[in-house]
Amino acid sequence: MMNNRKLYKGLISAIAFLSLVFASQGCDTTETTGSQISLSFFQGSGTQKINTDIQLTEVKILLRDIKLEKESDGESEGEEGNNETECEDVKVGPFVVKLNLDGITTDFVVNNIPVGIYDELKFEVHKLESSETPPDPDFKDSTDRYSVVVRGNYNSVPFVYKSRKSAHQEIEFENLLVIEDNTSTNLTITVDPNSWFYKDGALLDPNDPANENDIDNNIEHSFKKAFEDDDHNGEGD
Repeated sequence: MMNNRKLYKGLISAIAFLSLVFASQGCDTTETTGSQISLSFFQGSGTQKINTDIQLTEVKILLRDIKLEKESDGESEGEEGNNETECEDVKVGPFVVKLNLDGITTDFVVNNIPVGIYDELKFEVHKLESSETPPDPDFKDSTDRYSVVVRGNYNSVPFVYKSRKSAHQEIEFENLLVIEDNTSTNLTITVDPNSWFYKDGALLDPNDPANENDIDNNIEHSFKKAFEDDDHNGEGD
């Protein structure tokens, strides 16, 4: 009888331990069965004409917390079990995206994600925290920390523009993004860096501190679209 009691207690302890282990995972791992998504940036063409007085040679963006939000997330807000839907978001970063300026998509991450229907992309253009180690030395110096770094020529004189602004982005898909089991999907985000240095059709001097607020606001509002783009051509499939 004593041996049976010990065996019973041992079995109960093992079950409790396994329950804690599975609870700590936070997600149903059966939902991530081989489905992958790659993310890209594409230099979209804006309404601003290309001015020969300014040419961009390098654009780097620091990103954090990329999330794909399920169509049902908003409906379940405030209900029990909402943590489960949050757990299904894709989160990456912080890391640097160096934008390809030759009209080619910049592929920057591949992640396994749960199958489902997604309607919104969220991410942060991220200014480093003081405690964070920069993934690229351009984003932190002895005086400040930055979220975007642009190099180019203005009136044939080289310039470096560094934004100190963080900006949360939310982009709704024009067409729902459907992730099926055991598939690979590419999602492209468009941004027009040429538009950052214009206001009301006039060119903004990136070397003039008075233009900093306008340029930073342009950066924040330049992430226009996100769409499925499996052939990586910068156009929706």
